Amino acid sequence: MGFYKDNIENNSTSVLVGGIAMNFSERLAKKREAMGKHTTDFSFTMNALLRLYHIYMMRSAQEIGLSAGQPPILMSLTAKNLQTQKELCEFIRIKPGSMTDVLKRMERDELVERIRDENDMRSMRVSITEKGKNKFREFIEKGATIDEVGFRGFSKEEKDVCLGMLARILENVNKDLQEMGEQD
Repeated sequence: MGFYKDNIENNSTSVLVGGIAMNFSERLAKKREAMGKHTTDFSFTMNALLRLYHIYMMRSAQEIGLSAGQPPILMSLTAKNLQTQKELCEFIRIKPGSMTDVLKRMERDELVERIRDENDMRSMRVSITEKGKNKFREFIEKGATIDEVGFRGFSKEEKDVCLGMLARILENVNKDLQEMGEQD
């Protein structure tokens, strides 16, 4: 548990590979050796960054008592309350059975409640509770520290350039996915 956290807090570029700490350059060289021309510095870097981001955010969630699947549901309900389970499944991209299990736990923990739809009494809507709103705010505040960690040592201009480039990459990938019929 301490390895990733220590490296995140100390701005280290080392990561754990098969139980062995390697710095980023060593991992990149090892990946190139294994994958040859099938991987790029970009794909490797993004993969490593996304994995570390996921670990960081899941630790943040666990520290405040949320499980892995709960923050995206709270986020979706914060943006648009009173959603159907189907709408939540589409937003989060999980199967209805998995969503049912997560929502049951969230109801038990009083983070959400199900409310009968006033327009269709056969349908239920999921609503975020005050406790759920507070937990989500706490998660966002805790998770915001990753910005500070990630951009430690960057000037404002460097940060702006980096975010601008990432936004362009995101736009390019989204455009390709939409052209392939995958819409996000």
